[in-house]
This record gives sequence, C-alpha cells and structure tokens, in this order.
Amino acid sequence: MNFLSLQSLLIASALAIPALLLLYFLKLRRQERKISSTLLWKKAVQDLQVNAPFQKLRKNLLLFLQLLILAAVLFSLGNPVANMTKTSERNIVLLIDRSGSMKTIEEDGQTRLDLAKNTAIDFVQGLKGDAKAMVIGFADRADVICSFTDDVRRLVRRIEGIEPTDGPSLIGEALQLAVAYSTKIATGGEGWAPGSVETADIELFSDGRIADAAEEYVTRGKMTYYRTGLAADNAGIVTFDVRRELEQPGVVSVFAQIQNFGPGPITSDVSLELDGRMLSVQEVNLGPASLATTRPTDLSLAENPDALPSSQNVIFKLPNEAGGVVGVKLHREDALALDNLVTAPIDPPRAIRVLAVSDRSKILFWLKRAFVTSMEIEDYTEMSTSEYEKADTADLSVEGRSAFDLIVLDNHDTDRLWPGNYIFFGGLPKIEGIERGENVDEQYFVNWRESHPLLRYVPLDEKVYVIKWKRLKLPDHALKLVEGQDSTVMAFISDPGHRYVISAFDLMESNFRWQPAFFIFLQNAVMYLATGGLTDTGRLVAPGDTITLPVPPGAEEATIRRPDGSTDEIDVKNRTTATYAKTRQCGLYKATFDDAKDTTESYAVNILDPTESLIAPNNQFTIGADEVKTVTGEIKANRPLWPYAVGIALVFLIFEWWVYNRRVMI
Repeated sequence: MNFLSLQSLLIASALAIPALLLLYFLKLRRQERKISSTLLWKKAVQDLQVNAPFQKLRKNLLLFLQLLILAAVLFSLGNPVANMTKTSERNIVLLIDRSGSMKTIEEDGQTRLDLAKNTAIDFVQGLKGDAKAMVIGFADRADVICSFTDDVRRLVRRIEGIEPTDGPSLIGEALQLAVAYSTKIATGGEGWAPGSVETADIELFSDGRIADAAEEYVTRGKMTYYRTGLAADNAGIVTFDVRRELEQPGVVSVFAQIQNFGPGPITSDVSLELDGRMLSVQEVNLGPASLATTRPTDLSLAENPDALPSSQNVIFKLPNEAGGVVGVKLHREDALALDNLVTAPIDPPRAIRVLAVSDRSKILFWLKRAFVTSMEIEDYTEMSTSEYEKADTADLSVEGRSAFDLIVLDNHDTDRLWPGNYIFFGGLPKIEGIERGENVDEQYFVNWRESHPLLRYVPLDEKVYVIKWKRLKLPDHALKLVEGQDSTVMAFISDPGHRYVISAFDLMESNFRWQPAFFIFLQNAVMYLATGGLTDTGRLVAPGDTITLPVPPGAEEATIRRPDGSTDEIDVKNRTTATYAKTRQCGLYKATFDDAKDTTESYAVNILDPTESLIAPNNQFTIGADEVKTVTGEIKANRPLWPYAVGIALVFLIFEWWVYNRRVMI
C-alpha cells in the first residue's frame, strides 16, 4: 500500500490531532451558584476543585472514538492505494483503439471500446503518485485525448469521454504522437538539458486488428498489448460497385462481395434496396474462415473442393430512370453490424458528353472511331487547340464545372481546366508539380497496373510499342499507371474537383492508337471518369476520407447533414469546390447550398474493410517484426482505499453519537 497524497496526510494530521487533544485539556469555566445539596454533583465538584485553565487528561471513551474517527478521515485524505499490481514510475502513453471493429458487441452487451476504456481506467487508477500518463485515441487518425498528467481523476474523465468511429485502425500516427509528446527539449530554467529525452512506455488497448502494424515500430520504451474482446462471429460486405450500363443507361448493375470471417458456416439473405425499399433478395451460403483468429482465407476450398467458399459474389440488375440511394443489406445478426449495409447515391441517366481537342486529323479520326463508332456516344465534339483556348467560358463550363464528362487533349498544354476529367496524350495540364523533361528513347513498358480500372483488360504487351516519350516530373500523390525502365509513361492524378490521366508519349509516335488496347483503354476511361459509375468516384468514400463538393455559382454557404442527423456549416463564398473531412461515421451525407433543396448532393461513406470485419481478436500482436507482450482478461488494478476509510469513520461516528447520548441520558 502507498499514499498518493502523503504530504496532504502529514499536514492535516499535524493540525487536526493536537487541536482535538487540546479541547480535552481545557477546563470548563463555570459560574458559582448556591445549591441545597451536592449529592448529585460529584463530578462537577471535581472540576471546581481545579483552578488552573488546564486539567489532567483522563481516560475517556469519547476521546478514543473521536481519535479513531479523525484518524480514518485523515487516512482517506492521503488517498491510499492497495498495491495489487506493480506500475511504472516513468511516463506512460495509453493508446486506445476506437476504430470500426471496436464497435463489436460482446456477450455481456458492451462494445469492445467500452471494455477497453474500463481496462484503461483500471490501469490509470493503479498508477503511482510519481507516474504521469497521457491518452491517445486512434483509428484512421490519432487524437490527443489527454496530455501528460498525474491527475488520475482527469485521466479517468477523458477516457470515459472517448467516442467510437467507423474508420479503419491505423497506429502509425498514434506512435508518432507518443514519441513526440514523450520527448522534451529544455527551454531554460525547467531542469531539462537541451535535447534530453524521457522514455515513455506504451500501453495499447485494442483487439489487435491494426492494418499498418507490420509497417510500424516502437522507437522508444516498450509496448504492452491489452487484448480486448472474445467475439469472432461476423460476416460482412467487403466489396461494393454500382454502375449504369453504358449500352443501357436505364439499367443499374449492383455488385457486392459477402465474406464470412467467423468460425462456423452461415446462410443468410442479401437484399437490394432503393431509397429504403426492398426490391430483390438473394441467398448466400458461406463456409467458415479457416483461420478466423488470424486472417481471412480460402484454404478450406483448396483442401476440399466440395467445401463452401468463405466469400460469395452477388449481382443485382436494377431498372432505374430516376436516381436515388441504392443499398445492399446482409440480413444477419452478428457481433458487428457496421459492415452489414452499404449504400450509394445514383443519379438519373444522362447522355455522356466527350470533347476531343487536336490539330491533327489522323488523331481525331481514331478518337472519333473509338467514342462514336465503338461506344456509340452521340454527344461527341471536336475542337482545334486554338478553338479550345478561344472558346467562351459558357461553351466549356456549366455552373463552374466542365460542360463535358471527358476531355481528351492531343499534344497540347493548357490551363483552361474547369473541375472535370481530362486525358492528355503528349501534353500536360499547367498545374503546380508537373513538368516535362528530356526524351526517353528505345525503352519498353516494364510494369503497368492491370488491377486499376483504367487499365483493366488493357493488353500492353509486346504488340504495343512507343518510339520515345518525355521524362515527367510529377507530384508525390501521382499514381504511376505505366512505367518504363527508369521513368513514368502514364500517370493518374486526382486533385479536388479534377482528375487527370497523363500520357508521356505522343500518339503519332506510337502504334497504340491502332491496337485493341487503345479502344479498351478509352472505354475504361469513359466508365471510370465520365459515367461516375465505379466505387472510386467522389460520391463513395471511406470513413475518414475527404469529400470534395462542387459549389454552384453564387452559393455562399453549404450545410452538411450527417447520418446521425446533426449538421455542419461550411463557408463556400467565391469558391468552385469545397472540402469536408468529418466523415468518420458510415452512412449518407447530404450537402445543401443556401438551403436550396434543388442543389442537394449526396455522398455515401461505407467501411468495406476486411481488416475491420475480421473481428476475432489478435492473440499474438506484432509491431514491425517484434512480438508485443500480451495481457488478457481483467487487470487486477491497484484499488483506492479512501472510500473504505470514510466508511469506517462513519461507523465510529455513529457509535460515538450513541455513547454520548447514553451518558447524557444517565
């Protein structure tokens, strides 16, 4: 046992105990009165015989009881703690996971976050008086909940106030904050030498399902992992795709992949909904996840061809000419409800508008053949580069955005870039971070992203050759789609309101336009960029991602209605686009400009994360290549003893009152 407030105990004892004893030393001053007899006043006579102001201290039960009461009260002021566990005397950082998987409901009805908070509270209540702790809550981003303090009550209040999010679990930023806050550099007079460092131990409260754990490491101190939760039964929707058919714009195709992450087989209904109304139902039968306690797998199917797969695809066809909110729902009660529903806003079908900009008739011939002849796009426009640069703004933009769904520019650099989608062959957008370098001659394509929607089914094999291309300088966030031996051949750049596909080669110096790959690539570009039909568009975002809002001309304020019904206001005056990043909750977000219902834009946030859907707690957690010490079950925390001392004081107080009243009655 130790006292967290020993100094308070000593000061209070030095003042209170002598004061109580002094009251018993003092002699009562009495007035003289003549009475007929002293038979009933024997004790009073004894006091009258003493003329000094102080009397001799006699045995007194009341004094003994009052000393016990005072001792119990003083004992409680010292904040005594029973040492049931050994806690660190150094600085401690508590990392509390509040990602989507921490919403899992356990058998006792509590969420994992509730259990983690209770465990963390028990931990801080057992800290020694000379230990300081801070609290960091993390999911896709990390937040400092409480900076370093030795105030246990403050730490408990801050931990109790941690709210869950629907975002993925990423620990990298939390570790950086922990190191930054535990490193102190002196600024004179505080007893720290310049550059001095305090090492902080890290206590992690989580289920261990952290996506970037293998990529991170602990640079200072040691980490302890407090495993939270036991539930493993869960199935969820991990892939979701909505698109309108290019040949049939009135038909919407909805694709979803359902995966079982639990230890047993399941059978469940999966329904298609439009604006909350159920339209169609399919049944899925899924086998168990073979390694439900470590990671999802389909090994059971490889070992036994007759075994049920742990994942299954469902496809719905929805005739829809009006738009709305389409959703796919898994009708199954399991430990995590977060991944059982996904939604997406869809717009009414419209004709796709494509603009081709080139001064060369041969290039325009191939572009027209691809868009008009092959894809049957009716609203197709051609311009020369000079016509494009001299065109009125009203001809190229509508309400501050590009009037065309896709603009293809051949061998031309431009800064006339309204929010929209652009493909550059041999040219560049005039934006910061993009520059053209020297020629790259006689090289081949060595790598390309076949899984990216722009290059899906595009055969960039030996049949496609390029005489030369320009070396490009690109911003760090550029995605390299096609690479040569030492340079980028094609890149994809996404900025707020804009998406650019940049090809470093001139179509006239390649046979690309003659090959089937050219037509497949442009069809992918129409589907990916122009139709807004894939899940990688700005209307479908992951928890924590930023929403880019196109602002109507003249709008001054945007109101964002969140899935829980609360609203946020954004100033959009004199802006063409605005951003909103408070998207840690899954569901539908609706943006209204200047309270006009006809300018409402809807955005859907869905988790779609197998790491979060795999809820079975990680028994062996590793950070980088190092295995972390794991603590399971409840912590036998160091318990405060002051409530018991107060209770004992109350018992003695009642007994003292009874003794006093009994003497008075006698």
